[in-house]
Amino acid sequence: MARKTKQESEKTRQGILEAAFDVFTQKGFTRTTLSDVALAAGVTRGAIYWHFKDKVDLFMALSDAIDDEAGVRPEDIRQERVQSLDDVREEILKYLAHFEARDRYAVFYDLVTHHTEYTGELQPVLDRQVSDYHRILQEIEKALDRLKSTGLVRSDLDPSRSAVTLVALIIGVIAIWLFDPGAFTQTGIVPGILDDFLEGLKP
Repeated sequence: MARKTKQESEKTRQGILEAAFDVFTQKGFTRTTLSDVALAAGVTRGAIYWHFKDKVDLFMALSDAIDDEAGVRPEDIRQERVQSLDDVREEILKYLAHFEARDRYAVFYDLVTHHTEYTGELQPVLDRQVSDYHRILQEIEKALDRLKSTGLVRSDLDPSRSAVTLVALIIGVIAIWLFDPGAFTQTGIVPGILDDFLEGLKP
């Protein structure tokens, strides 16, 4: 049997990831087996093990792929894009747009956040989520601290506390959306909610 080219191998890997997204989001992590993914991808279990160590490794690789696709990893936060509170507002609305559109990132976020039981097997996934959360907080804190140094936010602002409050606000909006998608739209109440918060940061 001829060996697969690098391009063919990558195509197979991407096909497995696409199938894994479909199966995981339909059945959840616990009830999904690698046989389920293999069947959906039209490959053998051996092909999956060629590319991924086990189901957790596949899940983490899928999480990476979804985050990269959406541009929402902590390293994707570009400090040069945040030069004012209006920029903060724009970046947050851009992030929340994933959830109003119910795109792949939003669907996977819902799975990971609300429909996954974090047993010992998934501890590496949970550990990375916590790490990403702390890194995002740090990036927001740095942005607010920089705006404070340039006089664009209150001189008495605590950037660390404000970063936590802002993230809690975002997570709360997302939680309501996922629970009740028709509760409100991004073009409706959300900008006003953000404006109310950001107004309190101004000098």
